[in-house]
Amino acid sequence: MLFRRRSSNKMASVQAFFWPEKGFWRGWVYLLFRILRLRSSDYSLAAGFACGVFASFTPLIGAHFFLAAAVAWLIRGNIIMSMIGTAIGNPWTFPLIWTLIYLVGTMIMGVEPETHDLSDLSYQVFMDAPGTVFFSMMVGGAVAGFIAALIFFMLGYIFAGKIRAWLIKLKWQRLRKKQRGREHHDS
Repeated sequence: MLFRRRSSNKMASVQAFFWPEKGFWRGWVYLLFRILRLRSSDYSLAAGFACGVFASFTPLIGAHFFLAAAVAWLIRGNIIMSMIGTAIGNPWTFPLIWTLIYLVGTMIMGVEPETHDLSDLSYQVFMDAPGTVFFSMMVGGAVAGFIAALIFFMLGYIFAGKIRAWLIKLKWQRLRKKQRGREHHDS
């Protein structure tokens, strides 16, 4: 038989989905290496990711990808990294981000928050006073998003440069080792 048959064990497939055989980190490490192999400068990678972070701090749900790509294009950041950067805004972090940008926005604009209990900050509150809440969140999102993007840009720039240097060093070591193996084999 040319190819090995795969077992059709459904439980093993379900288990592999929730707990991969090679572990969770392998996929993330692979993604990291694929990103760092992109033919972009460290600035471009870090700026693209920072644009995605900035876009995640806006209340424009559904437009984060477009906003991140547009800002990345304007500042010559990597557009693919801007898409990845929007992952900062996800169902676990959105409640924290929205609360933060709402509080920052109301503080900057000098308006009283619509509700004192922020757990009551719901869609109904947004619809009752759309201008105040939306503009407060936009102003707060711009300020908090800029600060978060700046932090992620600095970390990404430093991190990308060090990892890229390490990858180049590793590549040259492998090449030398392979070359020594050929020289030893030829003699």
